[in-house]
Formats: sequence, structure tokens, C-alpha cells
Amino acid sequence: MVWLKAAVLGSLWAAVEILLGSFLHNLRVPFSGSTLAFIAVWLVIAFSRNWKEKGLIWRAGLIAALMKSISPSAVILGPMIGIFTEALLLELAIRILGRNLFGFVVGGSLAVLSALMHKAVNLLILYGFDLVLVLQALFRFSSDVLNIEGVGLRQAFYLLASIYGVAGMLAAIAGYLSGAKMKKAAAPSRGMLKNATKSEPDIITSQLFTHTTAEKYATPFLFLNLLAIFTALFLIGSQYLIASAVFAASYLGFCFYRYRRAFNRIRRFSFWIPFMIITLLAATLIGGMENDTFFSMDGLMIGIRMNVRAFVLITGFAAISTEMKNPTIKMILYNRGFANLYQALNLAFSTLPSVIEYMSAKNNKSGIRRFSFRQIFSAAESLLADFKEENEHKPAVVIITGAIGEGKTSFAADVVGLLKRKRIPVSGFLSVGIQNHGERTGFKLKSLSGDTSMLLCSTEKNPGWQNFGRYSFNPEALQKGRELILDATAQKGKSILLIDEVGPLEINDSGWADGIKQSLNKRDVLHCWVVRKSLVQQIARKWNVGDVYIADIRSETPEDVYSLMVRLYDRK
Repeated sequence: MVWLKAAVLGSLWAAVEILLGSFLHNLRVPFSGSTLAFIAVWLVIAFSRNWKEKGLIWRAGLIAALMKSISPSAVILGPMIGIFTEALLLELAIRILGRNLFGFVVGGSLAVLSALMHKAVNLLILYGFDLVLVLQALFRFSSDVLNIEGVGLRQAFYLLASIYGVAGMLAAIAGYLSGAKMKKAAAPSRGMLKNATKSEPDIITSQLFTHTTAEKYATPFLFLNLLAIFTALFLIGSQYLIASAVFAASYLGFCFYRYRRAFNRIRRFSFWIPFMIITLLAATLIGGMENDTFFSMDGLMIGIRMNVRAFVLITGFAAISTEMKNPTIKMILYNRGFANLYQALNLAFSTLPSVIEYMSAKNNKSGIRRFSFRQIFSAAESLLADFKEENEHKPAVVIITGAIGEGKTSFAADVVGLLKRKRIPVSGFLSVGIQNHGERTGFKLKSLSGDTSMLLCSTEKNPGWQNFGRYSFNPEALQKGRELILDATAQKGKSILLIDEVGPLEINDSGWADGIKQSLNKRDVLHCWVVRKSLVQQIARKWNVGDVYIADIRSETPEDVYSLMVRLYDRK
């Protein structure tokens, strides 16, 4: 339940960040991060007064941070870290001080203050401690111009931090009072958000969470990028100017070659403005104004060093974020306790466009946007009920697996025979191997009804066929397979659908992928897929399904799988 509520709250939090954050960022509004932190504290504390599960806030923050990755604004990594930090500080304060006004006020103060601290730390990481030299010089110059005495950079920072802390307290109090009024709101009709326009979620989900080999990933490159970043930072911070320049240029060239799709933003002129400002300030303020000149070579070198450091970090983390989409890494995370997170994210992403549409829509009577916490909470309760229902009715999948050539198809055929004797409706198809002089040369597509048998693929290359690996696939057979899947789901009542096999083509959104995706919308169908052992984990998490039962033909018998499928079938 806590992950379901986190999915709801996380999607609302992300919607606020994406709607308002993109608006403020594109208009270059100052203190936009602080404004978003203020609203986030207000929203989260208001919900926490009614949803009291432990760990809800940090989970919602994690989901909102990951969902922020689709924001159309240019800056992604910084806000994602900031959102999760706010959630952790709020959760920590409430855990220690209790779920009371004092705990919420302290947590809210820390969360909004973290927006300032995050900005400071982020700038220090990007530009190094040379940034402090530039800021000190800028502050001295400003003090001289404005004739301000007795106030140093440290005192100014403390004053700003106090303002942030007080703002966080006010946000917490507002959220505390709003939360007390939320339950009085009438709940909207069920399915109100889910039935809104949903043209984008499938695209978003497929880009971030489905498994594909369209991109070329290599797990070693994840660690090589980390090593390269640390090496570059060490050289830039040392006196080895030539070595640092050569290494940084080589690494940047490698990243642009391998990850060029991740760097479209550098083509925008606005991306380069901060670099130019830093260089100008360093060249004029460090050693320039102090010596009654408007330019300093030492300051210029410091500015260039700061910009190279920042560019290496931005480029390196963009490369790392690309490698993190590696299906292998995602499956390691999934199998190490992140399954609930992935499932909650699938739910949150599936409704995010509808949530954004709801929160940005105008009221028909007043004509103004309906950004009311009461309405948001009532909509959230409706969305939570939808999430519960969807989670309970996700289709179960039985996967029959084994090594290549180990007899998976024969095993599946035996299971089908047992099901038919029980008069359980089962449809779909088998991929029967074709042997020629002891060597497998292709597969035939054979429907379980027995009315279809045609060549599916062959090692011989045929014009107009789809080449994949060592096989050439018959487009007519692929189309027939998709039709058999859709015909099975069009039948009334409960049934079992067997697909042999689901493999590399489907991982790349080809083969039967579209048919499988559509068939999963019917809740009365129990799915049984034949999958080679090396692809089981990728296939199991490619689509948003419920429980997955894996049957290895080395340790299971057809009777075992038959009994399992009968139990699952009877539950429907």
C-alpha cells in the first residue's frame, strides 16, 4: 500500500515540478528552485496528515525525482537530486520529532533550506573551489560600489539561509492547515484521471523502463566513465595543464562520439551563457579590478579551468545516465529489492499526463486553473483506488524456460495437451524447430488449433524477410502470429494464451511485441510464454505485468506447470 500511495503522491509532486518548474525555468525566474521546494513542502505535508504510512515521503520523493527526468526543461540532474534530498530531510525530521506540527515545521525548514544548500554544493561540484574566489571578488566589488561595510560573504550567506529556513516553516504550517481540510472534499468520480487523454505515457514508459537493444550499452563503460571523471578532475585541479587539457579533450570527444544523442542541448545558445559569464567574471574580478585593469590573464585561466571542469562533469554524468539505462543494470537493481519501485514508477508514469492535464485544466465556471489542494487530494484518493484495482488485476504470466535446443517447445506442447484434456480453453502457437542433417535450419509457426502451419524463419536469406541474427523471418508468419494473439484475446470468458517464443525480436519491439502489449489489457487471459533462459529477466519486466512464475524445464515437469496454470486459471 505504501508504494501505491507513493506512486500517487510522486506523480502529483512530479506534475507540479514539470508544470511549474518548466514555466519558471524557461522564463529564467530567479529562485525558481526555492519556489518549487516551498510548494513541494506544502503539498507533501498536507498529504502526510492524511496518509500516515512510514516511509511514504522518501518513496514519493524518489518517484518524483525519477519522473522529473522527462521534464522538457534543460536542467535535469540537479533538480532530481534536490527533490530526493527534500524528501529525505522531511522524512528524517518527522521520524525523529514525530508526526506533529513541530516535526513538520522543522522538516519543512530543512527541506526548503536544502534547496539553497543544494544549489551551493552543486555549483561547488561543477566549478570547484575557484568559484569561491570569484564570488568573494564579486562580493568585494559589490560592497565597494554600494558602500556597504561590515558585511562579509559569510554573513550574507547566513542571512539568506535564515530567509530560506523561515520560508520552509511557513510552507510546513500551510501544509499542516491544508491537510486538516482535505478530507472534507468530495471525492470525484472513479477513473476520472485514468480516463483522460493518455497518448504519452506509453512513449515515456517505453523510453525509460522497457528493455531494448536499440541502444548499444556496455556495463564496463559505466565504470570507465566514473574513472575518467575522477581522473579529469584530478588533472584539472593539478598543475599538469597540458596533460589535463589533452585528457579532457579526449574524454569529451569520446563522449560526443558514443553518446551524441544525449548532448542535443549543447547546440542551444542558452547552454553556453553560464560558461561565458563565469569566464568574464573571473577575468575581470580576479586580479583585474584589484590592479585597476579590466582584464587578468590569471583570472582568465581560472575561468577556463572552471568551465572545463563543469563541462567534463556535465558530459560525464550525461554519459553515465545513458549507461544506467542498460537492461542488465536495470535487472540487477530490480532483483536486488527495487521491484516495488519499478512497479510504482510504471503506475505513476501511466497516469502522469492525465494528472498534468487535470492540474492544468481550467474550471468551466470560473475560467481559472483549479490548483486547489482539496481538489488535488480528492483526485488523489480516486487515483489511489484506480491504482489498487489496476495492481490487483495485472495479468499473471507463466514463463517456461530452458537453454537453446533443450526442448522448451516439446515441454510446452505437453502442457497444452494436459490443459486440453481438462477442457480448459488454450490458444496461441508453437515454434517447432526444423532439422536438416542434425542441424537446426529454421522454425515453423504452428497454431494450437491446428489450422495454421507455416514457415516462420530460416537460416536461408530471403528477399523481403526480416533478418535478425542467423535467421531470416517470414513477415507473413509474424503477422499471423500477431493475429493469433489478438484472436485469442478477443474471445469471451477466461482462457490461456501460449506464445512460443518471446525473445530478442520482442525485446526490440518487433515480432509479437505489439500483439502481446494489446493482449495484456484483457484481464481474463492467463499468459504462458516460452523464453530462452538468458532472456527471462528482461522479458519478465518488459511489460507491466503482475506476478511472474518461472518454470525451468530442468527442474519442473509438464504436470507441475499444468497444476500451476490450473490454479491461476481458477482464480480468474
